[in-house]
Amino acid sequence: MVREGKYLYGIIGKGEEKEFGPSGERGDRVYTIPYQDISAVISTSPIRAYDSLAKDVVVRHLFAHQQVIERVMKEHTILPLKFGTFANDEEEVRRILERGYAQFRDLLKEMEGRIELDVVALWDKEAIFKEIAQEKEIKEFKERMMASQQEDFEGKIRIGQMVKSALERRTEKVRDEIVGALKEYTLDLSIHDTLDAMMIMNVAFLMNKEKEKEFDRRIRELDERYHQMVNFRCVGPLPPYSFSTLEVKRMRFEEVDEARRRLGLGEEATFSEIKNAYRRLTMEHHPDKHRERENAQKDFSRITKSYQLLTDYCVEGRCSFTVTAVESFIGIKVLRGSQNGN
Repeated sequence: MVREGKYLYGIIGKGEEKEFGPSGERGDRVYTIPYQDISAVISTSPIRAYDSLAKDVVVRHLFAHQQVIERVMKEHTILPLKFGTFANDEEEVRRILERGYAQFRDLLKEMEGRIELDVVALWDKEAIFKEIAQEKEIKEFKERMMASQQEDFEGKIRIGQMVKSALERRTEKVRDEIVGALKEYTLDLSIHDTLDAMMIMNVAFLMNKEKEKEFDRRIRELDERYHQMVNFRCVGPLPPYSFSTLEVKRMRFEEVDEARRRLGLGEEATFSEIKNAYRRLTMEHHPDKHRERENAQKDFSRITKSYQLLTDYCVEGRCSFTVTAVESFIGIKVLRGSQNGN
């Protein structure tokens, strides 16, 4: 039997019970759980491990997730939660709200009236390679090969390298020009990975809502400027996925206890003490100092992972690492850049 829990979409700055219609294939009711002056937007759903599902199934659920968030966004500023976030029940949702209250309030205030627009720029393949073929160095090299009337395998490789270098130079130049032209309307940007050589840029821009029309106008100007050479895709307005997506992590006593032991900490420590212990151990165990040791890199990685876990655990003040303190602990982390799973 599949266990059901509470699927979390995001956090809004309104502390009242509210309905947002149905979601997903089952048409589950989307509603809020309030805590003081904030609320979690949730629905009842079977608890799933999305990383074990078929890609087409994950895409359907991701689409439903985004639909709900964008529906809520029409009325409220929403801090999205990472796709696939579940709580066991409403009580655990309230504990998440209580645990992250100060952080949620600060982020909601920071993101009030702000939107994300994602811009992808791609080369027109035929047009860019036609233009690169006219570069003097490449053109002359091809002419010399043709004049020799010989099959030159190394020469073909050399041409391929020259074309690749020319494309990379142009991509970097045009990307910088586009980002520079759009930055003046934005508050922040997040550069995502490009998928192939034809993608010039894949960048998320954070801006105030009132700047959206000016931003769109500049995109149109850029489209005219790079006429038939560059294709633009602009998606949005979106919630600030790339700047304030939240991740909720449950922590077990065993993993927290192992991490604090690895860093040589007692049963209590401040964030500053955790940081100092990490710095000391990374200096002592850096792989460059222990090249003769087979497991030096693994030991160094374990120290780093322990530090990351404890900094998620110890948000502020003095932290206790006893069983009582850890057994029901929920850590909250803000994901920035392309880590949000959307």
